[in-house]
Amino acid sequence: MTFSNQVPVAGMGCLCACGNTVANAFNGVLNADAHFVLPTGRVTSTYTNKYPVFLVPPREYKDKPADMTFSQFFFIEAAKQAFAQTGISPQQLDSKRVGVIIGASVHPSFHCFPIYRHWKEGKLSTQDIAELKKYLATPLAQWVSNYFHFEGPFQTVVTACASGTDAIGLAKNWIETGLCDAVLCGGTDEITESPYDGFIRLLVSTPQRCRPFCKTRQGINIGEGAAALLLTNQKTAQQLKLPCQGYVLGYGNACDGFHPTAPDPQGIGLQKALSFALKESGVQLQDIAFINAHGTASQANDSAESIAFNTILPHIPVWGSKGATGHTLGAAGAIEAVLSLQALNKRLLPATVGFTTPDEKLKLIPTIQHTAIEKRYAVSDSLAFGGCNAAIVLGASDVA
Repeated sequence: MTFSNQVPVAGMGCLCACGNTVANAFNGVLNADAHFVLPTGRVTSTYTNKYPVFLVPPREYKDKPADMTFSQFFFIEAAKQAFAQTGISPQQLDSKRVGVIIGASVHPSFHCFPIYRHWKEGKLSTQDIAELKKYLATPLAQWVSNYFHFEGPFQTVVTACASGTDAIGLAKNWIETGLCDAVLCGGTDEITESPYDGFIRLLVSTPQRCRPFCKTRQGINIGEGAAALLLTNQKTAQQLKLPCQGYVLGYGNACDGFHPTAPDPQGIGLQKALSFALKESGVQLQDIAFINAHGTASQANDSAESIAFNTILPHIPVWGSKGATGHTLGAAGAIEAVLSLQALNKRLLPATVGFTTPDEKLKLIPTIQHTAIEKRYAVSDSLAFGGCNAAIVLGASDVA
């Protein structure tokens, strides 16, 4: 099967609680091995109850420059991995139109929380003002573009927890429309006080490890990390003899605007996003190996997703990867895309970590054991605050 709209992924990188490379992260998912701890030293919270999170291990950022945020550092490390996988340096793209699209949630929205606190306390310093001006003058995608000396367009996508998926989908569009020859895309986010306290205040955090789609699920564990993918057009891939890690075949986005934080109970927006992505991809349902679900393990999210899957993608295996990685917020869709491509290329679908007991109300049982797969396509979806929904269809490296 061939597609006229296939956009190849030349390289990809990942850094999260499960591992410091794509291969290590996928092995961490398979072994349910992750850095799942209390955010001591990284987050100060006045809540009596403390909630563990999925953190990037401290050894992975011991060399972080002082003038880099965690989100910036995570993405740069993932991007370096992506370029290493391609076998070329960023400088070898100097003659190409290279764009940058990065999805994030915490970094663009809540990174200045300490400055805000100082202002509220009447302790705003000249250093705070300088940091704020620097932050406002250099959005994340622009900063990354400058870091690699790219001269193409750049965009920071902030659609909350759908940001990473939207970034990949928009990067595909930039390639297809001829705006760019290559696009460095993905997502990155870090754990700070604002999302940590915010999810607790929303009453959706759990002190136990999350259990996607399980009857006994009690809520979300937030996480952090980054994933980067280098997408190119076919001409650039051939000219530079780039390897292929897979393909982005379809993208769909829809906003139902149901509630500021809760999904539409019937998953109406998600159903539309899935339908758009499937139509654009040209992939038939019988050829899809699995869905990498948003699967946060909250009551409302898992219920809405189950309805959407049973309506649009019936009888297709569902994998909830957040049981292994946690909910990495704006980075989630990108990390899940990388893990999905890895699963397709390894021909191995992981079990959903944490799932033990079917919930008869959901009419959905996710993967309960590691399973060999032969089908070469997958769907990855994301839901977010504000009613944002996004989905992408991915193909394995051997589908062309």
